[in-house]
Amino acid sequence: MSLMSVREDEDAVAGGQVIGIVVKPESSVAEESAKKVARLLEDMGVDVVVDNDSRMHYESLSRYKGFDLQDDPPPKIIVIGGDGTLLRTFMLLDGRPSIVMGIRAGKRGFLLDVEQYEIEDRVRDFVMGRYRVEEHWRAQVYLGDKPVSCVLNDAVVMTKMGKMVKLSVYIDGERVMGIDGDGVIISTTTGSSAYSLSAGGPVIDPRLDVMVITPMNPVQLFLRPIVAPSDSTIEVEIAPGSSGLFLSLDGQHNVDIGIGDIVTVKRCDKPVRVARFKWWENYYERLYTRLLTYW
Repeated sequence: MSLMSVREDEDAVAGGQVIGIVVKPESSVAEESAKKVARLLEDMGVDVVVDNDSRMHYESLSRYKGFDLQDDPPPKIIVIGGDGTLLRTFMLLDGRPSIVMGIRAGKRGFLLDVEQYEIEDRVRDFVMGRYRVEEHWRAQVYLGDKPVSCVLNDAVVMTKMGKMVKLSVYIDGERVMGIDGDGVIISTTTGSSAYSLSAGGPVIDPRLDVMVITPMNPVQLFLRPIVAPSDSTIEVEIAPGSSGLFLSLDGQHNVDIGIGDIVTVKRCDKPVRVARFKWWENYYERLYTRLLTYW
């Protein structure tokens, strides 16, 4: 099964468009990039709106009309910052059909494929519809029977106090591992290059369609990550004897959990839509230069 759905966007025209901007807070690089993007959009006759949090953080952007990612997002959004800014944007959009373009403004920003030197060309391409839309699937996370959120990267059950936790992990009802350690990471294909990779998980080719279960510092040294189909149901049960835990969703939202709780992860039916330009032409080059040689 393909990771993404790809099509050419043939509907966009320059005039009459409304494009939103989301900016990483407390970053001079991101602020300068946002001002440059806003000027380029205005010169092309585009109505520029800035998300309310970004307007609050940057006085230089406060003159633009605001918007709320949860209530009234525009059809197109440019995110400027790092992976955290992009993940937060997708979590707040919660499956709304906005097309998101990412501009990297920091050391990492693996998921954002536009570099600083190509801002002008890529913004023009975005306005004129010269890009491909890729739909990246997400994972739906439940606490008990209650849906909590969909995540693009990962759901992490981990210790809160730095003490050992005890977990049982199931795939489609079958127990596959018991973990005495710091916790477990359940990642999508997209998230395999994030926290899971740092914890010793595998690099997953983006053309695959899987979820990765990565134990975190287990006492059981024989435990290794497991790769499961994306349509699997993965359950994590908090066993007696565990210390305090929390559930982290894409690193953006934490939920306290405790003994007896069950965290369930399934495929989410609300993908995210990303404008890509040359994303797949240099995927592994970017993986090694941004992540594996990160300093």
